[in-house]
Amino acid sequence: MTRPWWSLRARLAVLGFLASYLPVLLLFGVILVTDTETTLRTLDGAEVVRSTSTHRSAWVSWTILALAPAAAALAWWWAGRATAPIERVRAAADDIGGTDLSRRIAMDRGPAEIVALAASFDAMLDRLEQAAATQWRLIDETSHELRVPLSVLMTNAEVLLDHPAPTVEIYRRGLQRSRAASERLQTTIDHLLVDARARARAVDRRPADLMALVRGVVEHAGVLAAGKEIGLSVTGPPAAVCSVDEPTMSRAISNLVDNAIRYAPAGSTVEIDVEVTGAEAAVTVTDHGPGIPAGEREHVFQRFWRGRRDVPGTGLGLPIARQIALAHGGDLTLDPSRPGGDGCAFRLTLHR
Repeated sequence: MTRPWWSLRARLAVLGFLASYLPVLLLFGVILVTDTETTLRTLDGAEVVRSTSTHRSAWVSWTILALAPAAAALAWWWAGRATAPIERVRAAADDIGGTDLSRRIAMDRGPAEIVALAASFDAMLDRLEQAAATQWRLIDETSHELRVPLSVLMTNAEVLLDHPAPTVEIYRRGLQRSRAASERLQTTIDHLLVDARARARAVDRRPADLMALVRGVVEHAGVLAAGKEIGLSVTGPPAAVCSVDEPTMSRAISNLVDNAIRYAPAGSTVEIDVEVTGAEAAVTVTDHGPGIPAGEREHVFQRFWRGRRDVPGTGLGLPIARQIALAHGGDLTLDPSRPGGDGCAFRLTLHR
């Protein structure tokens, strides 16, 4: 429970009152001590003090008493001026709702410390507003992405149930369509779960061999690459020990390799190169497919964006890989130096 009499304004008012009124009381005490009258008499040629009296002037006493409320009022006004910027920050924080993060304090004058506090508060609100906008956009995009396979499942079930003379072959084709839609739904949900974990920075980093992770990913992707007559090449040091979260880092590298296999032409080779420096490690995945036009490169890491609709995918692989890289203190970038038509090179960096 808040005690108004012990607020910051009340404390400052008390200090201001004491600082302004104590010197007056001290001066009054000095006057009382020094304002005395001594009567001297001469007796047998020697001066003798007959009496000593102190004169208390009435106007001085009344002035001292009148200054007390004036000093208190002045101290309270001064304390209010001093705490007004803090009250402004508090009022703005109270007015900001959970769904309206557009308000800002925007304080440009006042004590330097309070202005800095307000600026930090506004910066925090900017980050919260951006995070909330990203969350709502992700919900909208996810709802749209999940609606398609769910619609396929429902429509397929209705067609099978309403068929006048279903046969085993009709049921087989319907189940195959349902399985394909279910696989797409499962893939989307898995990607979203990994993305949520990476966004929350919930990674358990432990020493692991990055080269071993890359070889494991390549081994699992070998079947898909062989089906498209695509080769996989791994280069790098014999071992690359880094502090990583193995499940999420394997998913990031797998997303990059799968993306390269999807767009690489038959007969080409997807190259995976691992580099290690003192404080950083990098995995570069290169394909020799059609590449990405310069005007579309800024959309590469947007969720659900797909450069080509005729290539299967969810549009989540690269954004998730980037989130995982960011969670490991690195980033995922697209190499813009490659000539047009010679594929793409994605470079994933991480802090060792």
